Amino acid sequence: MYKFFYAGEYATISDLKGAYCNLRPAEGDFPPVPTFSFTNLALIKDTTETKKSAFFYETIQGSVDDVIETKVTVTYEDLFRSMTSKNRILLLEGRPGCGKTTLTRKISKDWGEGEILRFIKYLFLIPLRQFYATPITGLSSILQYFDMSDLEVNIKGNAGEGVCFIFDGLDEYSQKYAKQGRSWFEKLLRGEVLTSSMIMVTSRPNASVELRESAHIRGEVLGFLKEQIDEYIDKSYSNNLSKASEVKAYLHNHHNIQHMCYVPLHLVMIMFIYDSCQDQRAPLPKTETDVYNLFTVMSLVRYYTKIGKDIVLSDLQSIPSPESAIFLSISKVAYNTTAASKTSLSLHDINSEFSVSDVANLGFIVVDRKIGFTGGEPILSFVHLTNQEFLAAYYISTLTSDEQLKAIREHIDQSHMRVVLKFFCGITKLQNLDHWTAIIDNALIDEHGKKMVILNELHYVFESQNGQRCSELFSKAGGKLIIKNETLSLLDYCVIGYCLESARDTVKNITFQCQLTAEGLCIIAQKLTRFVESVKELDIYDDLCDEDKVLALMELFQKFPNVESLNLRGCFKEEEWDWTFLGDLLMEAPHLQTLNLAQNNLGPNGMEILCDAHSFSNLKELNLMGCFKKEQWDRTLLGDLLMESRQLQTLCLAGNNLGPNGMRALCTASSSLSNITELK
Repeated sequence: MYKFFYAGEYATISDLKGAYCNLRPAEGDFPPVPTFSFTNLALIKDTTETKKSAFFYETIQGSVDDVIETKVTVTYEDLFRSMTSKNRILLLEGRPGCGKTTLTRKISKDWGEGEILRFIKYLFLIPLRQFYATPITGLSSILQYFDMSDLEVNIKGNAGEGVCFIFDGLDEYSQKYAKQGRSWFEKLLRGEVLTSSMIMVTSRPNASVELRESAHIRGEVLGFLKEQIDEYIDKSYSNNLSKASEVKAYLHNHHNIQHMCYVPLHLVMIMFIYDSCQDQRAPLPKTETDVYNLFTVMSLVRYYTKIGKDIVLSDLQSIPSPESAIFLSISKVAYNTTAASKTSLSLHDINSEFSVSDVANLGFIVVDRKIGFTGGEPILSFVHLTNQEFLAAYYISTLTSDEQLKAIREHIDQSHMRVVLKFFCGITKLQNLDHWTAIIDNALIDEHGKKMVILNELHYVFESQNGQRCSELFSKAGGKLIIKNETLSLLDYCVIGYCLESARDTVKNITFQCQLTAEGLCIIAQKLTRFVESVKELDIYDDLCDEDKVLALMELFQKFPNVESLNLRGCFKEEEWDWTFLGDLLMEAPHLQTLNLAQNNLGPNGMEILCDAHSFSNLKELNLMGCFKKEQWDRTLLGDLLMESRQLQTLCLAGNNLGPNGMRALCTASSSLSNITELK
């Protein structure tokens, strides 16, 4: 990885810094990554004290937008400044492609140039994928890698003081070594050797669970924020501002593609694809599958260009020989590797009829430099995990129908194969009904044995862009959609909107049991080009005391003109909330039969709005549990409301401070409530 040019027997600090100064943001040159991307990364820091914090789980699952809203971004200098003799182990997690390696290179480059971290005498950037075949057995293993073995005695004598180890890619270090009982490497990460050194570790979340317990400082590399996406685009098209505006407009109209751009590698890919499609007057991608399919085709075209062949490649099925056989072999390796939860592979994983150079030349597999002092074999890995998952899905799509069905049933419940199956749906467009049935059959049943559609299945059908399958999905689940995720991303909202539009005749019940955003609700409403007249029930469990969110909810609610049941339980608990919106909302629901406003702080303002807004001529069930607990306001409003609800059959007033005034109002209205069968 590092090219040292030194006169003596060993490399010096100056040699090390010089090598770091020449580092690029990433290995390879495709897609082309400009050097300014070194600076555009966002970090967040876990400030909680409990080791069981849900911080990482909520963050690393891809729900980027909520993280940005609830977490404060920091710089890597901030993280290093917070490291002390007692807090010296830093763990940075991040999903694939978010920029973990770029960040470690940025830190090393800045240190080499003398810009930051001047209190560090030696900084060693160790890419752990280089040690996949042979473990790190001691300090000597690391120093040999840098040709600086002469420093071992000095570093050990000072317990590592002034030394910073940056271990990049814990997930790429062979787990059989990482889990060896009390190895030197494990002791180093636990702070038991070289106790004065500083240690930074980057990893994908699945490989760093145990390290979280011993890390003193924890954070995550987010990649790009929305502002940084715009900044990156502006810098890329600094000589063509109109082109920059076009790209931004494209992303704004395709929120699912925009969501991908939080990952820096994806943004680079998408901009490259955008330019290529514009040059060739080809359609722009609509889904993540489209993005990776186009990128894969363009990678192959680039390969042919480099070897001097003028090949027109329209799709992956038209790859000529012998590259078609090599590509299929690579895809099979991707499938086997992903199924085994591996991100690195060796020569033994490659079909023996092809050489390493045959495989690497196509550009999908990176061959890491051979580790000379260990005698290990070259270590191979795919350019990016998502690229590996796409190729795995492509391989499944080349199998016979029965073999595809077998693969679906084998992997449908495996979380690490979820993205592969999503790509499979995108590649095949879910043309085979048996395959679709196998995907959704088990997923439609919840823990209580009830049928309902959940978000994961919507992602599958969205990626396929097969509206017919979406209608079939809701029909099979009795028209019930429930979204239980704690938070939703822009992609999730885009998927929900698409599926509601595609299945507008079969969706009957929608439940949002999650944190909603105004932007997300607007995205759903924008996707609905027509009324969804089949929706009869709408349940929302979220804090809606936000003007923008309420306005967005009203825009969405107008798309459901036939709603008969509305549940807003506990959505408005603030005392001073303006209930005017409720009247406007109810005016849009002429068929309303069930209204649940339990646990909301209605107060006199809310009751007045209820009385003025709707005649409630069709209302049969009204839940006002815990809506007015204070004694100050006039309960006669309750009587006025009930007098307008002559069809009422079920009334819940539990948990309210009615008092004598309220009871009199209730008695006065009782003559109009001849249909009441249940009163609480």
